[in-house]
Amino acid sequence: MLLPTLLASIIVAQAPASAASRAAETLGLGPVLDAVAHQGVTYAALGRGGIAVLKLDGAAPQLVRRLEEGRRFVRLVVVGQSLLAIEQREEAHAFSLATPEQPQPDSLASALGATRDLTVVTEAPPTRAPQQPPPATGARLTVTAVKDGDVTLSGGDTAGLREGARVRVRTQSSREVVLEVVETREDSALARLGRGEAVRVGDSAVVTDAPATARLFFPEPGVPHLRYGFHARPFLALDATTRLGRSARAGGLLLDAFVAWRPGELPLVLSAQLEPVGFGLGTGLRHTPGSAYVAVAYATDFLEVGIGAGALFGQKECSAELDPDTYLPIEGKNVCASNAGPSVQQVLRLGALDGFHIAWSSSILSRENQFRFGSGRGEVQVPLTPSLSLFGAGGGAASGWNFGELGVRSFLKGTGGAGTTVFSASLGIVSLSDGTGEALTGPSVSIGIERRP
Repeated sequence: MLLPTLLASIIVAQAPASAASRAAETLGLGPVLDAVAHQGVTYAALGRGGIAVLKLDGAAPQLVRRLEEGRRFVRLVVVGQSLLAIEQREEAHAFSLATPEQPQPDSLASALGATRDLTVVTEAPPTRAPQQPPPATGARLTVTAVKDGDVTLSGGDTAGLREGARVRVRTQSSREVVLEVVETREDSALARLGRGEAVRVGDSAVVTDAPATARLFFPEPGVPHLRYGFHARPFLALDATTRLGRSARAGGLLLDAFVAWRPGELPLVLSAQLEPVGFGLGTGLRHTPGSAYVAVAYATDFLEVGIGAGALFGQKECSAELDPDTYLPIEGKNVCASNAGPSVQQVLRLGALDGFHIAWSSSILSRENQFRFGSGRGEVQVPLTPSLSLFGAGGGAASGWNFGELGVRSFLKGTGGAGTTVFSASLGIVSLSDGTGEALTGPSVSIGIERRP
């Protein structure tokens, strides 16, 4: 009775169960040739080969396992406690063509032995590796290492993590960042910090569906607790002359130096800056203009505005006294005015410190009987990549320094938080004046370093 039943099963076509087909499509298993259910478990014969064992009683279909993936089954029948799977097979039979009109059964070995031109190739249908289940949202992880922007997490393939997954890290400073996993191993995973983001070893993390928080133009790193650094602009003066008009090989240096400190968690920054100070050499004249100040500023991720006090220093600006009748210079009589003295400073930043921003600082010089413009300088920064930015800056002062430059900034270490080192390089032009002779002017190639411990 069993054999006729099986033969009838082969001959009579039966459409596969629609629920099994939908489940296979959802799981990416391909078309289903036949399916049968037994005690809450569904068995599906796959067109790509093998038998899929499925659980369909939940909200989402679940692939339990796959059997015989290299074989193609076209019919499944449950008989008692057994699953009978009928396999589609391709077999070769030989027929003698001694009489072409009447082919006769022949030995397959005899037929294959008579020729050397026949090549038989058998190829198993391609197998598909079982899909790894997506990582469970909310799975707990820990940051085990942080180096040069790479974050190692205590979970990998065994925890269901995969490339492209995202994890939410709650930092020890109570900030949250969402990182994207870029590499997974068996028991660890690697994620990458975005510009301005920072985490520490021991920070907890959970798998999340939230988008990554990395931003190029407007990162939210928070204001660093301590920054200090310098930017040096050495230059060679072109067509320099001495006081007597003789040619001279001259040059100089225009130097910025600063320190900025944020006390505690207050949105305040206390800073002291040489912005800048110049030194000219080679003409026998003094060229030492500069400005310095201390300031207090209200500072957030995207805004800094403050006020301070400082001083401009340099040489006197002198010119010949004019005859009131002829308006010609009177020989031996000069009128000198000093552009040095105390100043009131203003500072402003619009945008992120490590992202796109426009910065401006200026001072008002206090003279004996009047206020006048003292100095001003501005900067625009545009991020190009997660670690590289383009910037342009320039400024000048009544005390005799002027400059303009275009350059790049790059993170040598870190991504903007504690432990970051920023390197700057630029090309530009510098001019220093002593107030009496010709200004020293020439091209500069500058470098700068900023540290955030």
